[in-house]
Amino acid sequence: MIGICLDKAPAKGYLLAYFQDALVFAPYTVENGRLVFSECEAYEEMTPKECHLFDKNTEYRMILREARGDQVEVILTRQEEETMAPDLLYEEEMLVKDEYAGKAGLPERLKVINRYMYTENDTLVLKNYRIAC
Repeated sequence: MIGICLDKAPAKGYLLAYFQDALVFAPYTVENGRLVFSECEAYEEMTPKECHLFDKNTEYRMILREARGDQVEVILTRQEEETMAPDLLYEEEMLVKDEYAGKAGLPERLKVINRYMYTENDTLVLKNYRIAC
Protein backbone atom coordinates (compact mmCIF):
# COMPACT_ATOMS: atom_id res chain seq x y z
CA MET A 1 0.00 0.00 0.00
CA ILE A 2 1.31 3.39 -0.97
CA GLY A 3 1.84 5.88 1.84
CA ILE A 4 2.19 3.44 4.70
CA CYS A 5 5.60 3.28 6.36
CA LEU A 6 5.72 -0.32 7.54
CA ASP A 7 8.94 0.04 9.54
CA LYS A 8 7.02 2.31 11.95
CA ALA A 9 4.13 -0.14 12.44
CA PRO A 10 3.99 -3.19 14.71
CA ALA A 11 5.28 -6.28 12.88
CA LYS A 12 2.03 -8.12 13.61
CA GLY A 13 -1.39 -6.89 14.65
CA TYR A 14 -4.62 -5.56 13.19
CA LEU A 15 -5.29 -3.36 10.20
CA LEU A 16 -8.20 -0.92 10.19
CA ALA A 17 -8.22 0.94 6.87
CA TYR A 18 -10.74 3.26 5.26
CA PHE A 19 -10.74 3.36 1.48
CA GLN A 20 -12.89 5.45 -0.89
CA ASP A 21 -15.78 2.98 -0.72
CA ALA A 22 -14.67 0.20 1.63
CA LEU A 23 -13.55 -0.55 5.16
CA VAL A 24 -10.99 -3.28 5.83
CA PHE A 25 -10.50 -4.75 9.29
CA ALA A 26 -8.19 -7.76 9.33
CA PRO A 27 -5.22 -9.31 11.13
CA TYR A 28 -1.94 -8.57 9.37
CA THR A 29 1.76 -9.30 9.42
CA VAL A 30 4.70 -7.54 7.82
CA GLU A 31 6.68 -10.01 5.72
CA ASN A 32 9.67 -9.04 3.54
CA GLY A 33 8.66 -5.39 3.67
CA ARG A 34 5.07 -6.10 2.55
CA LEU A 35 1.83 -5.80 4.44
CA VAL A 36 0.10 -9.19 4.33
CA PHE A 37 -3.58 -9.56 5.22
CA SER A 38 -6.51 -11.59 3.92
CA GLU A 39 -7.85 -9.05 1.38
CA CYS A 40 -4.40 -7.78 0.37
CA GLU A 41 -4.66 -8.48 -3.35
CA ALA A 42 -7.97 -6.62 -3.66
CA TYR A 43 -6.52 -3.44 -2.12
CA GLU A 44 -2.85 -3.64 -3.14
CA GLU A 45 -3.06 -0.82 -5.71
CA MET A 46 -5.32 1.41 -3.61
CA THR A 47 -4.28 4.06 -1.11
CA PRO A 48 -6.34 4.23 2.08
CA LYS A 49 -7.80 7.54 3.23
CA GLU A 50 -6.98 6.54 6.80
CA CYS A 51 -5.10 3.54 8.11
CA HIS A 52 -4.51 2.20 11.62
CA LEU A 53 -2.00 -0.61 12.20
CA PHE A 54 -2.04 -1.61 15.85
CA ASP A 55 -1.37 -4.24 18.47
CA LYS A 56 -1.67 -4.20 22.26
CA ASN A 57 1.10 -1.63 22.80
CA THR A 58 1.53 0.49 19.64
CA GLU A 59 -0.57 2.14 16.97
CA TYR A 60 0.75 3.51 13.70
CA ARG A 61 -1.75 5.83 12.02
CA MET A 62 -1.61 7.33 8.54
CA ILE A 63 -4.17 9.89 7.39
CA LEU A 64 -4.20 11.08 3.81
CA ARG A 65 -5.06 14.79 3.53
CA GLU A 66 -6.13 15.08 -0.09
CA ALA A 67 -6.91 18.80 0.08
CA ARG A 68 -3.33 19.53 1.15
CA GLY A 69 -1.75 16.79 -0.95
CA ASP A 70 0.11 15.27 2.00
CA GLN A 71 -0.31 12.75 4.75
CA VAL A 72 -0.03 12.72 8.52
CA GLU A 73 1.70 9.87 10.32
CA VAL A 74 1.32 9.32 14.05
CA ILE A 75 2.87 6.68 16.30
CA LEU A 76 1.22 6.24 19.69
CA THR A 77 2.57 3.90 22.37
CA ARG A 78 1.47 2.49 25.68
CA GLN A 79 4.80 3.62 27.10
CA GLU A 80 3.86 7.29 26.48
CA GLU A 81 0.65 6.78 28.48
CA GLU A 82 2.61 5.47 31.46
CA THR A 83 4.16 8.93 31.87
CA MET A 84 0.81 10.75 31.64
CA ALA A 85 -1.32 11.71 34.62
CA PRO A 86 -3.89 8.92 35.11
CA ASP A 87 -6.77 11.42 35.23
CA LEU A 88 -5.93 12.49 31.64
CA LEU A 89 -6.46 8.98 30.28
CA TYR A 90 -9.83 7.38 29.66
CA GLU A 91 -10.02 3.81 28.37
CA GLU A 92 -13.16 2.40 26.82
CA GLU A 93 -14.02 -0.84 25.09
CA MET A 94 -15.81 -0.80 21.76
CA LEU A 95 -17.73 -3.74 20.39
CA VAL A 96 -16.69 -4.84 16.92
CA LYS A 97 -19.56 -5.27 14.45
CA ASP A 98 -20.70 -8.88 14.14
CA GLU A 99 -19.68 -9.06 10.48
CA TYR A 100 -16.04 -8.54 11.56
CA ALA A 101 -16.03 -10.14 15.01
CA GLY A 102 -17.27 -13.36 13.41
CA LYS A 103 -14.18 -13.63 11.21
CA ALA A 104 -11.33 -15.82 12.37
CA GLY A 105 -8.54 -13.97 14.11
CA LEU A 106 -10.47 -10.77 14.87
CA PRO A 107 -11.28 -9.62 18.40
CA GLU A 108 -14.84 -9.03 19.60
CA ARG A 109 -13.79 -5.79 21.30
CA LEU A 110 -11.24 -3.05 20.76
CA LYS A 111 -9.83 -0.69 23.36
CA VAL A 112 -9.72 3.02 22.71
CA ILE A 113 -7.40 4.93 25.02
CA ASN A 114 -8.39 8.60 24.95
CA ARG A 115 -5.64 11.07 25.81
CA TYR A 116 -6.77 14.39 27.23
CA MET A 117 -4.90 17.58 28.06
CA TYR A 118 -5.63 20.95 29.65
CA THR A 119 -5.34 24.04 27.48
CA GLU A 120 -3.79 27.26 28.72
CA ASN A 121 -7.37 28.30 29.64
CA ASP A 122 -7.76 25.17 31.81
CA THR A 123 -10.20 23.58 29.42
CA LEU A 124 -10.03 19.81 29.16
CA VAL A 125 -9.74 18.72 25.51
CA LEU A 126 -9.14 15.43 23.71
CA LYS A 127 -5.56 15.52 22.45
CA ASN A 128 -5.44 12.13 20.74
CA TYR A 129 -6.50 8.51 21.05
CA ARG A 130 -4.90 5.10 20.56
CA ILE A 131 -6.60 1.94 19.34
CA ALA A 132 -5.46 -1.31 20.95
CA CYS A 133 -6.57 -4.93 21.01
